[in-house]
Amino acid sequence: MYKAQLAPNPKGISEVEMNYDVISETRQTANVNYVEKIDISKIADTRKFPQAEGMSSVPKSWDATTDEFQAWYNNQDVLLIETMLQSLGFQFTEIQKLDITTGQYHIVKSNPSAQ
Repeated sequence: MYKAQLAPNPKGISEVEMNYDVISETRQTANVNYVEKIDISKIADTRKFPQAEGMSSVPKSWDATTDEFQAWYNNQDVLLIETMLQSLGFQFTEIQKLDITTGQYHIVKSNPSAQ
């Protein structure tokens, strides 16, 4: 499982968590189920709602086009979550991977230019 911290964007989405993917090499397809997370405190009008806080989560699904699949599949340096984020129009500040032995996320890629 991966999650990405996002650069500021018009939709107010601060994080994307990739739950699972279904990849078919034969059909050259990739389907990803993910969750968009919005930090309520970053989008709420704090004058009207001073106590606005917490995260809102919206489950979604994404299918790679054949070109997106090929670009990801043929480049070992690119993570599937990176291809998905680019396709969705998001820039990440960092991507983290879940270590299943510890239950902790660890940074695997960062993009300081996206701040």
